[in-house]
Amino acid sequence: MPFTEATIMEVQRMTVVVPLSVPRMASETAVLRGYTIPKGSVIVPNLWSVHRDPNIWERPDDFHPTRFLDENGQLIKRETFIPFGIGKRVCMGEQLAKMELFLMFVNLMQNFTFLYPENAAKPAMEGRFGLTLAPFPFNIIALKR
Repeated sequence: MPFTEATIMEVQRMTVVVPLSVPRMASETAVLRGYTIPKGSVIVPNLWSVHRDPNIWERPDDFHPTRFLDENGQLIKRETFIPFGIGKRVCMGEQLAKMELFLMFVNLMQNFTFLYPENAAKPAMEGRFGLTLAPFPFNIIALKR
């Protein structure tokens, strides 16, 4: 099951549902990479940016579930993988969402074969930014196994 979990994680990394996390407030003045962040400043974590940063992820725009597997095929927990946020205000539905994602993904993969329609363009990976990152419309064929 590690490859299945890695695939789900890679989908989450590439298509962060909520690209901007819950705003935070600086509890004290801090200096980060030469920039002063005054006490009381509102900070909005950009989860999409973290998951697409080439300094963190090799070839971040390519879909590679194996980036979450070690040389023995076991799942790697990467601290830079934060689709549900980070710290004290991480999404309280994280565990439920992970279980539901796993069950839905496995059920779909076991019961259907997915194909692109003939001459159809592959789906765009960019999506529409808003409060959530929504995919552009695309067509697929789902054949019952």
